[in-house]
This record gives sequence, structure tokens and C-alpha cells, in this order.
Amino acid sequence: MSNQSKTALFIARQWPDPKSTAAGWRMIQLIEHFERLNFSVYLATTQSTSEAFFEDNSQVKTLEIALNDDGFDVEIKAINPDYVVFDRFMTEEQYGWRVRGICPEALTILDTEDCHFLRLARAEYIKERPLEFDASACGEQALFTQYSMRELASIWRCDLSLIISKYEYELLKSTFSVPEGLLFYLPLILEPEKADQNTATICGNKSWSDRANFLWVGNRKHDPNDDSLKYLLTYLWPFIHRQLPEAALHIVGPNGTAMQKQLMDKSPSVVDLGWVDKLPELLSKYRVNLAPLRFGAGLKGKVLQSIGLGLPTVTSNIGAEGLFLEDKPLIGATQSADEFIAKAEQLYTDKAHWTQIQKQGIECVNAHFSATTYFTELQKCLQAIKDDLSLHRQRYFMGQILQHQSLNASKYMGRWLTLKNQVISPE
Repeated sequence: MSNQSKTALFIARQWPDPKSTAAGWRMIQLIEHFERLNFSVYLATTQSTSEAFFEDNSQVKTLEIALNDDGFDVEIKAINPDYVVFDRFMTEEQYGWRVRGICPEALTILDTEDCHFLRLARAEYIKERPLEFDASACGEQALFTQYSMRELASIWRCDLSLIISKYEYELLKSTFSVPEGLLFYLPLILEPEKADQNTATICGNKSWSDRANFLWVGNRKHDPNDDSLKYLLTYLWPFIHRQLPEAALHIVGPNGTAMQKQLMDKSPSVVDLGWVDKLPELLSKYRVNLAPLRFGAGLKGKVLQSIGLGLPTVTSNIGAEGLFLEDKPLIGATQSADEFIAKAEQLYTDKAHWTQIQKQGIECVNAHFSATTYFTELQKCLQAIKDDLSLHRQRYFMGQILQHQSLNASKYMGRWLTLKNQVISPE
């Protein structure tokens, strides 16, 4: 069968928004990968959808679906996909049994985005230690939870899982003994050929003396970002501003909260810019990006983008995880609040140091996150699995066992909820 006649179905938790979230950025990259191969691509979500979201040259067909609704079975039978991509493990839990029941030959792919159980364990660690700089000391014993059971079961049930961070790839292999044959390392890719070349040049070449002020950027609704911003405003920025009274801190990103606003209003040196559409152009105006992430998982999209576009960034071990910054010792993650403050001050005042850090950051990102060969290798891997799907599933038979158990549990719960909904809303 040629790619011309193949179909890929994406089942997403929500409408992908690449400008505000790394998860949305990732989803769009995957959709575009299948489009480049001339697949017919469908995107199904429980949110109201609009095909106008995609660029004019996109042929993505959108579907609005519902939970515990047999109408999904009718839709997927008509589509008859060759590949089904689940957006995070919760989606696989909800729809996987239906997909496998209707289209057993469809190759199932789990896009993890990040290891949710890792993020949740680290969040709990910080909750119990509210003054800790970050969750780097969160031990592996804290990862063996009901959330890891659910997520790992989903990984085993799928034919292949896409892992965004090299750290998480190694964690799944070494700590949880997930076979490499079920995992594929696929990081976020910066694609300069798709960006405005003049903007990219300006971002990378604008000098230290042409820039001013500090930046914090992120989707403020995301729990790790919410915590990061509050920690910065409460514990870090007052000390940085005391040393650099001429500098301001600009906050960029959607979904601000009342508590965040209260903290920002305490200091006239903090300016809330809200949502900014053209982020690369904005990044070129600042001297230092501050990203004191205390918990989280996966790759931090705004940190990666900032470094790649030439904006030196001060972050924690959690913020730097998976970015290969250890390859460039001068960049390095900070280990404490005092070190974070000192590094921010040095970058802001030392032109030679700033220039060296900028150069190393761009080199690091170009070396690890600009190679489109990742997608070439992904397709080779998927094709190899598809060519011998029965053998692949026999090789990792534990996945079939977990499918059997989850099918019974999820199927009958889903059937019960479907019937309940029909009784409540018979129309």
C-alpha cells in the first residue's frame, strides 16, 4: 500500500495550540510529518473544532467526538486508519479499547508529551517542601505510584510510544524496564526553514548592548509555570532587582491568574505584557530569560525556543532537563536560589560572558534539536513495525495481556456510562 492511500488519525485531549504550549507545538509537528508523507490526516477532539485553525495548505479533517459515545465507533470504522496517535495516555485509556476493537490492525502510537507521573511526583515533592529550589532531589521511590501504573500500562498497550526527553527515555528503560522496541526518542524540533529568516537572524545577532530587561515567558495556566512565576516574583526577583534597579521584569504568556496579578502589582519593576503573538521578534529585545522551574517533566518548549533563538536563559535542573546543556558547561543549570540570582546578575552585566553563553546555547540547540532526520528515522521505525505487526505484538506480549484486562474494565464501564447518558438524554 502506498502512502497516498494511508490514513492517520490523531485523538487529542484538546485543540493543539503551538503558540502557547509545547504540547500543541509537538502535535502540529507530528501532523505535518504525516502530511508530508501524503497521508490522509484526521484530528479528533472532544472540544469544538475548526479547520480554519490549520494553514490554508493543510488538508487535515477535524472531528468533534464525545466520551462514552458509540458514535465514535461509527466514525473510526468509516475512517479505517492505518495509524492512530493518542495525545497522552489519558486519551489512550478512554479510546484505546474502542480503536482496537474496531480497527485491530491499526498501528497505535502514544505521544506521551512528557511522563505525567514524573511531573506529578515532583509537584508533590515541592508541595511538601515549599521553600525548596527545585525537585531535583525527588527520589525514584516517589515515582512508583498509581499514576505511573496507568501511564506505563498505556505505554505497554501501544505499539510505539514517542518520548520527548532523553532523560525520560532512559528513565523508562532503566527504572521501569520498558523495552527499547516500544520507545522512540523524538524531541521537539526547531525548524528555522519555517521561520521568518530575517527575524531569526535578528534574534541571534542582536547584541548585548542592544537589549535590556529580563523576561519570563510561558502559559501561566500550566501548573509548573504558575509555580515558577510565583516563586520568581516572591523569592528571586526582589534580590535581582535590588542589585539591578534599572532593569525591569516583563511577564509574557496567556491565562494569568488573580494571584499572579497580586504578586506583580507589588513591584512597579514588573510589567505584564500578556499574550504576544510574535514571540521570536519579542525575544530579541531582552537580555536574559528567567525560567526557575521547580517541577515538571519533558522538554520545556519556551526554554528551548529562547536558547535556540539566542536569548541566554537562567534555569534550574528541572528546566534544563533533556536539553543537553551539560554539553556546554558554561551554560549549566543552577543548583540553588543564590546561584540563580548570581547567574542572572552576571549575564545581565557581563557582555563577554553573555556573548559566550548565547553562542554556546545556539550551538547546543542546533546540535540536538534541528535535525529533521528524527522524523525520517521515526517513519522507518513505524514502517518496520507495520510490516510485521503480529510479530511485534507477540514480542511484547505483556501489552496484549494489559489490553485484555483494560478492554474488559474500560469497555464495560464505557458501556454503562453510554447507557446512562442515553437514559438521561434519550434524544
